[in-house]
Amino acid sequence: MKQLTLYICVWLCSLSLKTIAHTQTDSLLSATQIVTDHASLIPGLTKDQLNRPVLSWVEQLPENRFRMRYAISTNNGKSFEAPVIVTPSITLSPHAENAPKLVFKPSGEIIAVWGVTSTSLQQGIEKKEGSDEHSYHNGPNTIKSVPKSKYAGQVYYSQSFDDGKNWTTARPLVNDPEGNDQRYFDVALNQEGEAVIIWLDNRKKSTKEGSALFMATTYQQEGFQQQHKIAETTCQCCRTKLLIDQQNRIHVVYRTILEDSIRDMVHQVSSDGGKSFSTPKRIHDDNWIVKSCPHTGPTMTINQSGLHFAWYSASPKKATYFTSSMNNGSSFTGFTTLSEIARHPQMHTQSNQLIGVVWDEVHRMGETPATGIGMEWKDRDGKTILRLNLTNPEEMAAYPVILPLEEAFLVAYQVKTPEGQRIGWKITAPPNTKTP
Repeated sequence: MKQLTLYICVWLCSLSLKTIAHTQTDSLLSATQIVTDHASLIPGLTKDQLNRPVLSWVEQLPENRFRMRYAISTNNGKSFEAPVIVTPSITLSPHAENAPKLVFKPSGEIIAVWGVTSTSLQQGIEKKEGSDEHSYHNGPNTIKSVPKSKYAGQVYYSQSFDDGKNWTTARPLVNDPEGNDQRYFDVALNQEGEAVIIWLDNRKKSTKEGSALFMATTYQQEGFQQQHKIAETTCQCCRTKLLIDQQNRIHVVYRTILEDSIRDMVHQVSSDGGKSFSTPKRIHDDNWIVKSCPHTGPTMTINQSGLHFAWYSASPKKATYFTSSMNNGSSFTGFTTLSEIARHPQMHTQSNQLIGVVWDEVHRMGETPATGIGMEWKDRDGKTILRLNLTNPEEMAAYPVILPLEEAFLVAYQVKTPEGQRIGWKITAPPNTKTP
């Protein structure tokens, strides 16, 4: 089987460091590797039921159409097997804040989730009526009626029960006629091996600006069930973040709208499988007053010390910030600035409890803009160990995602090449420090 090979440099350290004052050379960096020779956007990272790294992306097709692909690594991220096509995702609308996602259930079932817009839905309907484009589906193509607003979106998903060889018909997440706008979702596995999904939805009772936050859970092979509202009103255009801890508590963090104009990040937690949630609590009182859409959502991870968050705000100044909670979200401490030029943070935790945070940042605007990927390694309590640049700004890289490997982090991102947009990735190893 054709492999997309990532050659990794080997770094050996002969000194036993007792300090946490490190430099960029303390972390193992490989050259950027390109995952495909096709136009590709918006990377995603997860692990399959065998704990193998999975890299996904959006492939651009002729006629400005898109579909989802993914590849599995059988050697801890050093290389990836031949890509698999999620065939029903042909109506996918690319949006980095509304990125397609995969979840691999312990049963072997794979669920692919993606967003669509009014335009792509209309194209899908026309394609179905005019050709046999969707004949590969297991049954007739299931497409809801096109939303009235051209800015509205919907969430679709498909299931595979044979390692991605065949996929079920694309199904809308919401079938309620009143539900005409669903976007900015996240998905995770609970301790029972079922997939939980959250998303922003138009179905709210309040007449105030914003969306509602909804949740659903899969049941065996029957797809997402038991849809219900968690909160309102949320900012309509920032991604959400879902995390399920080892006690099966469901944590959500999202940008809410307070007092009609303040758009700050809030956290909620459920201890009963999502039936009820705690009252939304701000992770920091930014008091950011803005009427427009920030288009940059939060990230969250957990380790033995507690919960950790990163997010963008323009208050008290434009920057990406970091904070932690050592008591399950009852209070938040350690408010610090990650970077004043950072956007779109993503975060994960290593098995040694170290935290990795990645983001994209603008180094130069104008006729020759430059963007790159920044990263921080943090100790278990959120204190910075190492800060580094993962890419050269001339690479024009953005929208990073991060995944823990056995002894390192795998980071993937969208990168501009002379041939067009591609997906790049590299591996970074932890600094040589002892974790307490």
